[in-house]
Amino acid sequence: MNMMRNLLTALLLFGQLSCNGAEKEMHRPDIHPGMCAKEPMAADGIVRLSKIEVYPQYLDEYVKYAMEVGEISLRTEPGVLTMYAVGEKENPCKITILETYASREAYDKHIASAHFRKYKQGTLHMVKSLELTDQTPLNPANRINNFIE
Repeated sequence: MNMMRNLLTALLLFGQLSCNGAEKEMHRPDIHPGMCAKEPMAADGIVRLSKIEVYPQYLDEYVKYAMEVGEISLRTEPGVLTMYAVGEKENPCKITILETYASREAYDKHIASAHFRKYKQGTLHMVKSLELTDQTPLNPANRINNFIE
């Protein structure tokens, strides 16, 4: 319960972020509450599953980092389309993140961002294993509309 309260507090703290400083033009709370307008998926768009196993003693701390980077990315990066993280019910240390990026350029911008670098450096010692697998959508017309309220 305490971890959930901390996560909700973190979510509220990032609620005022804008989309790369272009809030007036890009921010559309009527379409995606709390997020900037998103770029369309390009031919070189990326759909990826990140499968992460975290050492049990770091799980709560890792979740805080993951929530923060996901929140900031969705709110501020037009090319980050989806960041949906789940933990296995039977083993919460096994985390899977569905990530979609509008283009290779959007992905490159994301991994160069300060918030991603903070996440990566802060969690290196927490991660037991990491598997990144790019995916091919079976129905490209079917999109996930990820948003944050």
